[in-house]
Amino acid sequence: MKNKKLSLVEVLGLSVALLAPTGAMAFNTAGAVASSGVVAPLGFLMAGVGILFVGISFVMMGRNVEGEGSVYAYNTKALGEKTGFISGWLLILTYVTFAFSSSAVVGNFLNVFFKHFDISLPVPLYVIAVLLIGGALSHLGIEFSTKFAIVLELFAVGALIVLTFAILIHGGDAGITTKPLNPANGTFSGIGAGMIFALMSFAGFEGSATIAPRAKSPAKAITVAIFGSVIFAMVFYFIVSYTEIIGFGTANIAKMQNSAAPLNYLSVKYVGTWMAVFIDFASITSYFACYFGALNAGAFMIQALSKEGYLFTWSSDLKGDKKTPTHALDLITILSLIFYAIIGIGFGVSAGDYYNYLGTIGVIALLLVYVLVSVGAIAFFWKKGKKNFLMLCAPVIAILIMIFPIYSNLWPIPTWPMNIFPYIVFIWLIIGFFIPKKRN
Repeated sequence: MKNKKLSLVEVLGLSVALLAPTGAMAFNTAGAVASSGVVAPLGFLMAGVGILFVGISFVMMGRNVEGEGSVYAYNTKALGEKTGFISGWLLILTYVTFAFSSSAVVGNFLNVFFKHFDISLPVPLYVIAVLLIGGALSHLGIEFSTKFAIVLELFAVGALIVLTFAILIHGGDAGITTKPLNPANGTFSGIGAGMIFALMSFAGFEGSATIAPRAKSPAKAITVAIFGSVIFAMVFYFIVSYTEIIGFGTANIAKMQNSAAPLNYLSVKYVGTWMAVFIDFASITSYFACYFGALNAGAFMIQALSKEGYLFTWSSDLKGDKKTPTHALDLITILSLIFYAIIGIGFGVSAGDYYNYLGTIGVIALLLVYVLVSVGAIAFFWKKGKKNFLMLCAPVIAILIMIFPIYSNLWPIPTWPMNIFPYIVFIWLIIGFFIPKKRN
């Protein structure tokens, strides 16, 4: 981009929005607990360490390789054009499925929120409204989108911090305990399976890389945005997931894993009904920020690959003085509406299942992207003769940690429909191999 207008805060905003910390703790902890039991916080911690090493690869590549499309630019330079495209192609699947899934959760929490005021409308109406409003707001430009998203998320995080302190002050259900921190109280495979929900909570930290070339200082922006968002999220998730577990009580863990709204329950128990209303609204803002961030990140990835001669010529267009990829934004919005109409409404899939199913597909694709970027970092810096810890060892550690949850979600074979999601990603991957580059 010729006009590098984005500030450090605006670049950071996209990563924070995609992380959606409050939304993650409102929805993903129950899934993590269902797989890992009381030691779920260890899964969040392990995922955070792994993501931090992945982040090193993103930062190092971002500081050494210029170009739009983040992973496409990185791996094109490191591993060749086709691998670069496949990396970007997988990341499109991630961001598009995240936009699909998070919009449904916003609709779900809107329904929960308005029921406090005796207003009850069908959840699909809320979801459709979210998609239409979000699609319209995205046309205001990436500067507005990132600022808007980070304001929403800061509000949501503040609300959850208040609830966390309230639970800790009360001592939880049966006192402060170290049981959730002792791996002996869980299993290795269980922690691995639970890590998929933890990684879903970290997914999107790399979003800032897609717009870093637009920043006033790209190298500084990508460094602060990625490391800042990952370190904050790792600490935040570890503390909040631990607090949620002791809030329910380690003896009542089954109640937590079966809870559709764990933060709602905890709010009422430790603060009052008014806090539940506040937390429900915070969950809405958090997931809307996530949807908004995924929409924008996905659009910029589509625009970047289209500009390079892939996909559609019209999706490479940038409109207005803010250089907004309106065609790509509209494409994702339309696909979101169509997909929700077929799956969410036509097949009657609940908002919660819609989120879990599509989110899992997106995370599997994202884990492959993380592995590819780490492999690319090793190849790139080996060729450059930079064979120090950051350049070589960190990517190797990242690959090993990312392979763990990938394996855990392939074996033992998950139950239906989770068992088909890896194959959906595989089919998407194969399609990418047969997309030829348009020669100009």
